Amino acid sequence: MSDDLQSLKQRIRVLEAQAERTGRDQAMMGPLLEAIPAVVMRIGLDARLEFINRVLPEYVGVPLIGASIYEFAPFSYHEVMRAAFELAIRERRATSFESEAMAPDGTRDWYASTFAPILDGEELVGLVLIATNVTRTRRNEADLKDREARLTLALEAGNVGIWRWDAVSDVVQWDENLCSMFGVLKEAAPRTEAEFMRLISPDQAGRMAAHIKRALESGNYPDFELRVDSPEGTRWMMIKGGAITDDNDRVTALLGGVIDITERRRFERRVTEAQKLEAVGQLAAGVAHNFNNVLTSIVLTLERGRLHGSQEDRALMADALESAFHAAGLVRDLLAFSRGRSAAPVRHEPLVAAVRRAIVLGKRTFDRRITLELTGLDAPSLTRVAVDGSAVEQLLMNLLLNARDAVDGLEAERCHIDVSLRRVAASELPQAPPDATEDFVELRVEDRGVGMNEATRLRCFEPFFTTKEVGKGTGLGLSTAWAAVTALGGFVECESRPGVGTTFSVYLPASAPAESRAAPLADAPEAKGSRHTVLVVDDEPAVRRVCIAVLEQHGFVVIGAASGEEAVQVAATHAVDAVLLDYSMPGMSAEETLRRLRQLRPALPIVSHSGLSVLLEGASSHLAKPATAEGIVDAIRRALDADRP
Repeated sequence: MSDDLQSLKQRIRVLEAQAERTGRDQAMMGPLLEAIPAVVMRIGLDARLEFINRVLPEYVGVPLIGASIYEFAPFSYHEVMRAAFELAIRERRATSFESEAMAPDGTRDWYASTFAPILDGEELVGLVLIATNVTRTRRNEADLKDREARLTLALEAGNVGIWRWDAVSDVVQWDENLCSMFGVLKEAAPRTEAEFMRLISPDQAGRMAAHIKRALESGNYPDFELRVDSPEGTRWMMIKGGAITDDNDRVTALLGGVIDITERRRFERRVTEAQKLEAVGQLAAGVAHNFNNVLTSIVLTLERGRLHGSQEDRALMADALESAFHAAGLVRDLLAFSRGRSAAPVRHEPLVAAVRRAIVLGKRTFDRRITLELTGLDAPSLTRVAVDGSAVEQLLMNLLLNARDAVDGLEAERCHIDVSLRRVAASELPQAPPDATEDFVELRVEDRGVGMNEATRLRCFEPFFTTKEVGKGTGLGLSTAWAAVTALGGFVECESRPGVGTTFSVYLPASAPAESRAAPLADAPEAKGSRHTVLVVDDEPAVRRVCIAVLEQHGFVVIGAASGEEAVQVAATHAVDAVLLDYSMPGMSAEETLRRLRQLRPALPIVSHSGLSVLLEGASSHLAKPATAEGIVDAIRRALDADRP
C-alpha cells in the first residue's frame, strides 16, 4: 500500500510540473500570438472559428467566435477554401491557398493562408489557420510586373540591348535584343570579357579595353561609340553604363545598355554634308559671278579684236574664245551646284519618260561591254508621278556617267549597271525629313565597280573633288546631281565598298514640283537703223566699258552707270530707251533699281544681265553672262521691238 501511495505522489509531482510548464508555455504563447505578423485561428472540424489571436479594426463589435470561416471571404473563393480545408482533414497535412478576405466595411485584402491539423494523440480535433496579409506584396509584384512590361516595351521600341559584366567572377550577361544587334545567337552570346573582346574589330579593341579599365578604376562609365561590322553592313552602337561597388567602393560589376545609333549618325552626317555643301555652294555662287564678269569682258574684247586683227591673230583669238566658253561651261556647272537647278522654265513630264531618255542615251553612248539594265519602270504606282524632266534626266546621267567610269576597264561580269525605280512611303525611310508625309520615289543606280573607301565616300559630293586622272573629270558631276536632288525636295544616300561597288539611292517627292514662274524670251523681229539710247548699268568697269563699246559699234547711243542709284539719276535726266541692268551690285539692289526706273517710265524695256543665272522678276528679258556681242545687241533690239505698239 505504501508503494502505491509513493507512486501516486510521484505521479502528482509530474503532473504538477507539467501544469507549471503548460502555464509558462501559455503565458509565453499569448504574447507570441499577439506579436506574430499573421492572423492565427483555431478552426473546428465544422469549419467554425474557435479561437483568433487578434481582431482587426474592421471587425470591432462584430462577433467572430462561432462564425463560419466562409463568412470572411467572397463567394467566388469558397471553393478554393473548402478544397484546402477538406484536404488538410483528409490527409492530415498542411495545405495552403490564397484568397481575398472581405471585412464588414467592404474592405478587401489578399491573404496567403495555411491549414494545419491539430492532433490529440492519433485523433484529429481541429485545424489551425494561419493567414498572412499579402496585399502590399501583391501590389508591389503587380507594380513590378507593370514596370518590367513597360521597360521591355521601351527597350524593344528603342532598340536597346541590356548587358551586365561581373568583374569578380568575369561573367557577362546579354539579353536577346543585344544578341540581335550584334548579329549573334543567344547561345553564342559572350560569357566572359575575353569572348566579348573577340567580337570587337582589331582597330577598336585597344580603345574598348582601355575604356573598360578606366571604368573599373574610376567607377565612372562614360558613353562609348562602337562600330559593328557584319555581312549586312556597318552599324554604330552607343554603349551606356554604370558601375556597381562594394562596401569598400571597389567596382565589382558594370552594367548598362546599348543603343543602335546608325540612323542617327547617318542623319547627322547628311545634315553636316548638306551644311558643308551649302556653304561651298554659296562660295561657288560668288566665285561664279566674279568669273562671269571676267569672262564677259574677255569674250567681248576678243570678239572686237577678231574684227581688226591679222588672220593669224584672228585664229589665236578664236582659240582663246573657245577656251573662254569652255570656262563659262565650268562656271555654269558651278552655278548648277550652288543653286540646284538653272533659271530656265520647268518642263513637267512623267518621271518614267525622263528616266527612259537617260537610259536610252546611256545605252547608245556607253561602251558596248557595259550592260545597263532598268527595272520597275512599268510599276502602276509610278505612272502618274510628274517631275522636272530635264533636271531628273541630267542628275540620272551624272550618276550613270559616274557608274560607267567605275566599271570601265573591269572584267565583263562586273561591267554591269542596275537602275531601279520604286515608290516608297515616307514612314519607311528613317532618313526622310521628320515632317515628310507624302510618298517618295526611289531612283537607285548600282554598279559593280571599283567602289570607294569611307574617306572618299564622305567627300564624293564635294565640288571639284575627283579621283580620276587629270583631264578626265571636273569633279562637278556628283555635286551637281546632289544639288539637283536637294532643289527638287529630295535627298540622296551613297553606299560603297572598295572592290565591291557603289549604290546611289535618290529619293524624290512623288508629287510634282511647283511651276516655275520664269518667263521665256519672246521672239520678235530685229529692229534696224534707229539711234536709241541705252543705259548700261554694271558695277564692274571692264564689263561696263566693253558693253558700251559693243552697243556703240552697232549704232546705239550708250550711257554708263556704275550703280543702281546712278542709273536712277541718269534715267531722270535723260531720254533712255532701254536698260541693260546687272543683277548683282552693291548698294541699291537690281529689284529696287528696276522698280525705281519703272516709276519714271512704266514701259521702259529692261534686260537683266546676270552672272548668276537668276531671273529678275519684272524684267523684259534675261541675258546670262558671259554673252557674245551678238547676244547683247539682239537682246536690246528684241526688248525695244517688244516695247513698240
